[in-house]
Amino acid sequence: MSRWTDFVEVMAHKRAFLQVRRGNSVLRANVSFTRALLHDTGKALNVLLLGDRLATAVHRRVAGHHNFRCQADLWEALVDWECARFTKPSKPLNARQTWLKYYADLDCGNLLNLAEL
Repeated sequence: MSRWTDFVEVMAHKRAFLQVRRGNSVLRANVSFTRALLHDTGKALNVLLLGDRLATAVHRRVAGHHNFRCQADLWEALVDWECARFTKPSKPLNARQTWLKYYADLDCGNLLNLAEL
């Protein structure tokens, strides 16, 4: 795919992220508007500059929601996992399924229950 097509996909994911957050009062309370608005912005710009493969590698190393440095990062990751199934055909799992399959060692079951995900 072209860099522009990859950029459009990242922007579609950002839109889905905002929609999932907006539709859930618990997620709205725990993921700030600023954090949601900036979600994957760096990745979108890097896709244009570096291409998708390198941009994704850089993004996974530096983005807090992939490294879980604080509680806010974990909340952002939950929204990210939930909305990925709407925009990424290769990632059909919802947030709870993603957690159980890839991150079962993380203690976020209570957060998923709170958000009813």
